[in-house]
Order: sequence, then structure tokens, then C-alpha cells
Amino acid sequence: MVNKNIYKDTQIRSSETIAEELSRLREYSEQNNINEVNNCVDSLLRNPEFWTLCYESIKSNPRGSSFTGKAVTMDGINLEFFHKLSINIPKGRFNFGPIRKIYIPKPQKGVRPFGIADSKDKIVQKGMAVILEELSEHRFLDCSFGFRRGRSCHDAITYIKRKVSSGMWAIEGDISKCFDRFNHKRIVSLIRKKYTSHQVFINLLYKVLKPRIISINSSFTSKIGILQGSVVSPILCNIYLHELDIFINESEKLEKFRSAKAATANPKFKTLLSVSKEEDEKAKNIKRSKGKLKYWKFLYKLAEKNNVNRVIFKSKNRRIAYVRYADDFIIFVWGTKNDCLEIKKLVKNFLKGNLDLDLSEEKSHTIYLKKSKADFLGFQIWQSPGKILSKKSDANPYGKIDRVKMNSKFRGASMQIPRTRITFSMNKVLRKLVDKGLVRYKAGKFFPTSYKSALQYDIANIVLYIKSVFRGLANYYGFAHNWYDAKTLYNYFGRYCTAMTIAHKTKSKVPKVFKKYGSELTITDSNNKVIASFGVFSNANFKKNVSQSYVSFY
Repeated sequence: MVNKNIYKDTQIRSSETIAEELSRLREYSEQNNINEVNNCVDSLLRNPEFWTLCYESIKSNPRGSSFTGKAVTMDGINLEFFHKLSINIPKGRFNFGPIRKIYIPKPQKGVRPFGIADSKDKIVQKGMAVILEELSEHRFLDCSFGFRRGRSCHDAITYIKRKVSSGMWAIEGDISKCFDRFNHKRIVSLIRKKYTSHQVFINLLYKVLKPRIISINSSFTSKIGILQGSVVSPILCNIYLHELDIFINESEKLEKFRSAKAATANPKFKTLLSVSKEEDEKAKNIKRSKGKLKYWKFLYKLAEKNNVNRVIFKSKNRRIAYVRYADDFIIFVWGTKNDCLEIKKLVKNFLKGNLDLDLSEEKSHTIYLKKSKADFLGFQIWQSPGKILSKKSDANPYGKIDRVKMNSKFRGASMQIPRTRITFSMNKVLRKLVDKGLVRYKAGKFFPTSYKSALQYDIANIVLYIKSVFRGLANYYGFAHNWYDAKTLYNYFGRYCTAMTIAHKTKSKVPKVFKKYGSELTITDSNNKVIASFGVFSNANFKKNVSQSYVSFY
């Protein structure tokens, strides 16, 4: 017991020491003091406690694999290994072992190559990732999300909500085979120039980028790209694509699109709306008889017929908003379609010329948000139309008020301003659930069904398992403007799928299942203690639970 306490105190002190060293590394990096950065990197590479903490952060079983005074851990890594690591790495004696390459099928088409490394190699990769994060995190822009702490998909959507209250055009960008096309020389040269020039660390980068890959049919050394599954690949991806972020947000080539000034009204459109006395009298009659809706529709159609735009987009009032999540990005453009095509061409040329990457033509689209929807992170982004809500007579020329019936005859007009809407497609989500066997499709409609794969579990675990699936979907898509569809997904499809699975297992019927376990499918043990419950969300509770499950970094 004494040995365990001594080890625990030593571990706490070593953690504090490493934290201070990493803090100094970040501080020197912010000051762009390369010499001191190299000294800190050298100190960390020579510190066995640093590698011990890296192991503690990636081990799969925290209780079974922790150091508690024993000489050897469950995975065969002992304390002596970390001392040897701290000696061999600075001397350049460490070499990464071969990586086993497997292929994971993608949801749409094709496969994704995935690398599985040895646990000892993962420790060194984790140490490299920690150092690179401290050197780069303060450099990354606010528009960058993915592979970063506290910057999830919901954070990216929140950023869009804040920056893009209304938009006209969107450019969906997808980099073709991003991880497979990394240029080793360019990314190492970039890190050496801007982050650290420590030679031992640079050599480690070359070694981690060029491992020996073992697949079913062959064995070879990688000359380009990096396999997904590596601990260090996410941070390398962000460092590489950070150059794209800088290009779009700071380059001179896109300067004319970043003035951030509102578009000015077209004087021709103003002139068109300036009516004469006779037209004014006619307009008043239209207001009384048909309301403002017909009146404004007439003027807008007249403007379209004469090819007069409501606003003018020149170089002084065009602007863009850019968001990137890993290797997917979207650019919102306030301008014309020609502006979008020009921006897309500049981005494509930069990716090819500076990063040796290709913009996927199949997945990169230019979308007019008033007529189509842009897809980003599973959400659909579009612009609601501007309307004048009126039915018959939105004016009340005689001053009459019908407070009892409140019919539309005396209701005032209201203007619906165009806003960016972020929703999700219920049909797409349900089709994915059909593929997984949680929902069935028949005669053009979706219905919940028994989940055959869960029949092997007991009733309590059936409830917990299916609940976790639908609760995850509800939490993710509940962030959209059509959150009520996410609530329906959980309350109806999830609940009835659970009930039908229980009925299938017990060879009963769904009404009997609800009669036995209640509408919320509450399962109790022999002591009448609740061990599982699916539950039902009201509107208020659903919005409250979704907001609590997600905490924004803003």
C-alpha cells in the first residue's frame, strides 16, 4: 500500500513537470523562438516520464494496464522500456515497426485504407502528436474544426450560425484522397520552417511517414500519403491544411472577396419603386383589396422582367465566409456565380500547386442557397425565402379591430427576412437505418421494425442498446432547426423499434409489451429497481437535454 502511494505521488509530480515543460514549449512557439523550442523538444524526447504519460493517455484499459508498483504491465511494456526509449530516440536509434494495412468499406462507395501499428510505436506517435499540438494549436484559425479538442461538428455548425446569418452562394469543397496524397517532403519542410527544426524530431517525422506497410498481398515502403489510424496523422492533416485556411482568409488573391461590407441597393431598383401619384393611388387600392403581397410581387416581377437586380455586388461589397472540418470545407459567398467559379478555381490551383492535393470535382459543387441546399457534416444549409406574409388584407384602413375572431381580414402584414437555415434530411437518416435493419421501407413509407441483431441480448440490454443508437442520432441532429424531426426519430422510431424487438424476443405482441413495461419501456429487476428505461421526450425536455449534451466553445 505504501509503494502504491509513493508511486502515485511520484506520478503526480512528473505530470506537473511535463505540463510545465509543454507550457514553456507553447510559450516559446508563440514568440517564434525556434532555438528555445528546439531545446524544449529535446528535453521532452529525453524525459522517460514524458513517454510514460504518453502511454497512460493511449492505453485501452486504464485499470488493467496502469503502473501500480508492478514491474510489467498487461501489454508487456515495463518501466525499463521508457528509459531505453528516452536514450534511443535522441541518438536516432528508434525505428518504427511495420504497419498492417486493412481496408474499411465506406458508407457510399469504395474502401478506406486503415493502418494498425504496434502499441510501442503508438506511444512514440502520441508523443510526437502532443509536441506538434503545442506548436500548432495557437496558430490555427477559428474557422478550423475537426481533430481539435473542443471543436466538434456542432461547433462548426455554431460558427456558421454566427458568421452566416444569411447567404447567397456556397461552394462545397472536398479534397480527393487527402490522407493518401500527402507530400512527405512538403509537410516536413513546412514543419521545419515554421514549427521546429530539431533534427531528431524531423528524422522521426520522416520515419513515421515512411513505414513499412504489410498488406495481404504485398509488403512495401510508403512514398506518399499517410495511413488513417495513425495517432499522428490527424495533427499532420491540420498542419498541412492550415496553409489552405491562411490562403482563403489572408491571401492577396482573394482580398477583393473579404471586404465584409454590405451590398448596396441598386439605384435602378429604387427608381422602379418610386411611383407616381396615380400609381400611388392604385397601390392604395391594391392594399385595400389584395394586400401588400400582390403589390410587392407585381413590383418584383416587373424588376425581374426589366433585368434589374435589387442589390449591386461590386468589389467593395463582396465577401466570403469559410469553414473547414478536417478535409471537408465550405465557402459562403455574397456575390455572383462568376465570383464562386473564380474562387473555386483559385482554391483548386492553390491545392495543386502548393500542397500537391486535388479538389474532387464529383463532390465539390457551387450551390445557390435560395434554390438548392448545401451538404456539410450531415446537415443541409439553405436560405429561407423572403416573403411578406399576407392572406387577404394586411392593412386596416378603417381602424377596425376584431379581437374575438382575429381573422386574417384585420391582421397586419409581417415581413419574413431571409435567414440561413440548417436542417437535416429525415429521409436520408431513415434510409441509413433501413440499411442497418432498424427501420423498414414499404410502399414509399418508413416503419419501425424488430432489430434482429439485438435478439441475442436480454430485454434490459435490448432497451439500452437501441436507446443508445437513437439517442446518439437525436443528440446530433437535434441541433438543427428542424429538431422536432429528431425528437420524432427518438420517440416514435426508436421506441417502437425497441418494443417490436422485445415482442419478437418474447414471442409476444407490441401492445402487450407496452402494457407490461409502460409507455417508456421501463425494465425493473426482482427488487423492483429500474435497470433500463427508454423514455419519451417532450418538446421542452428534448431541447433541454440536447443543449446539455453539447457545450459550445464560444
